[in-house]
Amino acid sequence: MEQLKAGTYFGAINRKINSNELLVSDAIYTLEKVDWHYHENPYFTFILEGNLLEGSKKEIHHCTAGDLLFHNWQDAHYNRKPDGRTRGFHIELSQDWRWNEVAALHLLEGNMDIQMPEVRLLFHKLFLESFDLDNSSELVMDSLLLNVFSLLHRDRVVSERKVPQWVYMLRDYLRANFNKELKLTTISHTLDLHPVYLSREFSRYFGVTMGDYIRKLKVENAVLLLREPNHSLTEIGYKSGFSDQSHFVRCFKSLLGSTPGEYRNKINS
Repeated sequence: MEQLKAGTYFGAINRKINSNELLVSDAIYTLEKVDWHYHENPYFTFILEGNLLEGSKKEIHHCTAGDLLFHNWQDAHYNRKPDGRTRGFHIELSQDWRWNEVAALHLLEGNMDIQMPEVRLLFHKLFLESFDLDNSSELVMDSLLLNVFSLLHRDRVVSERKVPQWVYMLRDYLRANFNKELKLTTISHTLDLHPVYLSREFSRYFGVTMGDYIRKLKVENAVLLLREPNHSLTEIGYKSGFSDQSHFVRCFKSLLGSTPGEYRNKINS
């Protein structure tokens, strides 16, 4: 089985940023089939465009734009790419990275499909940062990654508790309805919970207020739509559940540090 050396991936590399600790690349997947292989270092793959099937010994992930995977260094996997353009953003962590500070190795064993909207938004910020490099970019990217591991640690701690069934029901409900007009009374009635209890307990399991969580889902959806050139910014804001364009731009910039138009220009460069 082939081992890929640090910073090496199958496909055409658009951009590559190498430091002593982080290896960052923006790649176009060109091969329809990649056989079993593993990498010298652990790394994240963030799908920017298109579709990709990634299979490991335990499971198969059918990835689309916005999906985020983690592979530890010993994790063997293979790829299948359908017709069409597929683009991925990789962040590889060298042996010198701050593993001990975040105690991350035991959190990220094998292959992981990371679905937390706040973590995915951090990868959108990492992607944006990779375009505007200066003498503080490495510090910024380091800080964003440490935040990623902090959130993953929080999620692991929560998952090890006895999580009530309503938490999973609420997560699925919000993902399906984030772009609609939501009211606390309606949501609590759907879950058969008292509104006060739901409001108080939400941050215990989700780490943020319900309002902040919904805004993150809206912005994450908007980012995916920005990759489709046939949608106007006004249409994207509406489809993502924002009542007006100014609110859409404010929320987007507060979470990603960029306007929707600026992000669109970079993702399509």
